Amino acid sequence: MILLFLCVVFLGTIIIGFPLVWAVMVSTLLPMFAFHRPYPLEAVFLNFIAGVEPNIYIAIPLFILAGQLLNHGGMGVRIIRFVRTLLGFLPGGLGVCVVAAAMIFGGISGSAIADAAAVGSVMIPSMAQRGYSKPFAAALVAAAGTIGIIVPPSIPLLVYGFVGNVSIRELFIAGFVPGVVFALCMMAVAIREGKKTGCDTGGEYSSLKEIWSGFIGCAPALFMPVIILAGIFSGVTTPTEAAGLAVVYGLFVTIVVYRDLSLKQVPKLITDAFITSAVVMTVIGATQALTWLITLEQMPVILLEWIKHFSSSRWVFLLLVNIALLILGHVLEPVPAILLTAPIFIPLAKAYGIDPVHLGLIISCNLALGLFTPPIGATLFVSSRIAEVGVIAITRAMVPLFFMALFALFLVTYVTFIPMGLVWYFR
Repeated sequence: MILLFLCVVFLGTIIIGFPLVWAVMVSTLLPMFAFHRPYPLEAVFLNFIAGVEPNIYIAIPLFILAGQLLNHGGMGVRIIRFVRTLLGFLPGGLGVCVVAAAMIFGGISGSAIADAAAVGSVMIPSMAQRGYSKPFAAALVAAAGTIGIIVPPSIPLLVYGFVGNVSIRELFIAGFVPGVVFALCMMAVAIREGKKTGCDTGGEYSSLKEIWSGFIGCAPALFMPVIILAGIFSGVTTPTEAAGLAVVYGLFVTIVVYRDLSLKQVPKLITDAFITSAVVMTVIGATQALTWLITLEQMPVILLEWIKHFSSSRWVFLLLVNIALLILGHVLEPVPAILLTAPIFIPLAKAYGIDPVHLGLIISCNLALGLFTPPIGATLFVSSRIAEVGVIAITRAMVPLFFMALFALFLVTYVTFIPMGLVWYFR
């Protein structure tokens, strides 16, 4: 009963417009009073503070800052120019380039909204000029931008690893293939659109000189994820140390190599990154207090018994997880959603023999869909503003992309080898 009450309180406060931190705190305190639990209020405060104390969380603001550094200036143009020399010859080539560029940007920023903004500002006008409808261009950018939270170094996967005590290295390894699967599914829609409308039936192959020139232009930026992932995968650096190296390297590339950023602009970028991080850390503290209550009340055990009452099938459990996350991802950003669900779902997944790394990819992929699901998806609004097209028009163009993303989610969920194959190989 207390679990149901908690869920109703949380969803109710979110729907009526409470800030997320207050919604979480009300959902922690109100059940304690309503069900006369003798827990001291000091414990809520201490768990809030304990939630933000671990040094590993220093990696979060550092990764956010590193992504902002390389997203600043003309990096989007350079990456897109390189991708177009590689893939522009395909039918629907511009659309394919949108997806490929978003995937590369995801490997730099780890943020879906940043990817959608950087790629969309360049590609939506180009696609409209080529003959694509603006609603489809905006829909494709909104959907493709979410690949950034699946491929490493994904910030939501980083948070999931910290909260669930799951290997960051294995989570990042596991994100590669699902990211490619989502990208291929979206590219298939772009190719179909280019052929069906006749606006982009394919072009000429680029010369090796053009490809090399495009690669040289964005190679310094592409080296950032190499530094991050090589350090983590090899065990030479911790995620926090890798994030620090990424910031130093990002400053060097942006200021010295590309000269897109002046020293005067650096303090503002640092301030913006740490303001974003402060919001995230406040939510982490609040959800730690809620996790404390969830643990004391043995809610994961109660939920497990309830699920097993209906079915002991692992497939049914995964279906219920997907349904719950698709709904939750529609109203919450990925990081808060992970903070709320990971403490509950990880014990349940282990009871069904599901690897926590696999669960992390399922969660991340579900929340990626929530970011471009109408009518309130975050990347949807970003692309809508860039294209100057209404959300309803984008929603109609989004239908094939959404169903292809659902198909990719099905593969990641039920074809275990897709997220776990590389993890098994490197373990």
